[in-house]
Amino acid sequence: MIAGMPLKPPLRAAIAAFVISRALLFVLLMIGANTIFGEKFYGTIWQTRIELHAPQIHPNLQKVVMNGDVWFYRGIALNGYERRPFSATAAANWAFFPLYPLAVRYLGVTGDFGIDGMLLSNLALLGAFALFPFVAGLPDDDAARAVFYLAFFPASDFLSLPLPESLFLLLILAAFFGAQRDRWWLAGAAGGLAALTRFAGLLLLPVLIVLAIERRTRARAALAWLLLIPCGTALFALHLRHITGNALAFAQVQTMWGRQATPFWTPIVTFFAKPWALGVPWNFVAFNCAVSLLVLGAAVFFALRRQWAFATYTALSALLPLSSGSLQSFARYASVTFPLFIALGIAGRRPLIDRIVLAVSIAFFAWFAAMLTLRIDYAIA
Repeated sequence: MIAGMPLKPPLRAAIAAFVISRALLFVLLMIGANTIFGEKFYGTIWQTRIELHAPQIHPNLQKVVMNGDVWFYRGIALNGYERRPFSATAAANWAFFPLYPLAVRYLGVTGDFGIDGMLLSNLALLGAFALFPFVAGLPDDDAARAVFYLAFFPASDFLSLPLPESLFLLLILAAFFGAQRDRWWLAGAAGGLAALTRFAGLLLLPVLIVLAIERRTRARAALAWLLLIPCGTALFALHLRHITGNALAFAQVQTMWGRQATPFWTPIVTFFAKPWALGVPWNFVAFNCAVSLLVLGAAVFFALRRQWAFATYTALSALLPLSSGSLQSFARYASVTFPLFIALGIAGRRPLIDRIVLAVSIAFFAWFAAMLTLRIDYAIA
């Protein structure tokens, strides 16, 4: 009950999905972060113990969540962007967009980036889960299924870490929500903020134009608001030009992460050329490849249903990272490609498919959480 009013079934499902999935994740993280490995028993089995001493809980949890890209975002929140002439010979924080670290900085509940970041991420995630059923446009049962699939997607652990994925997902859903209801001011504003959170936010411009055409909206009025979307990225580019001399530093520095423009099929073909190499440093290639094919399949699914906005967003969300020449982190990016879960929610009407999706999702969800606590690089890419 909220203010004496019963919750609608999809909203109940969204809250339940959030509570159950995040409780499971944090229990796994807490146990894993406080697992102590001793000597090996007979040279093969680790002697381990789990100790939840209050003074150690925070520092041990911080060791788990403060990994990978989190340090770049923390650096931006504390010190801003590196002010030096552009060079692609060394990694720089120019590759990371500013809205999330600035939001964590000004949230400032505890002054600890890891804790404040997780607080912001999980608040945004709760908002995203609550908004998702209204954007999905599904019957109640399908919407409930879809939001559970989203909550237990194996890479959804990133949605609770001090990373921008949850905020980005919330803003993307808010932009779709506004466009679906002809509130183009909301679509443009949320889209502009999304484009200030991640470069992929720019995808909303063509996608929402497609949605406006689908809805037979007054194109001129809609387009005027939608032009706010590229303004988010333009503001960041102008700042980078001021401090580095290169407005496209955020894109060109990506070469330090092994990313460069290639045909979108290149990383998939590369994997199938050596399918026995399931994982390489920072890249669980087999899983990322499987997810990429699933996302592309969802794009085809929506195209066959003539849901062109969902089809366009899903396709572009796959093609953008694939065109960087690498499958690295693809599953992380797919965790915010919300139409994928709408397609799975519809497919899950068949009990066998529903059981398969849940079994695979929960198994990998728990496994990835365990790898994260062990700081295995597949889990923190």
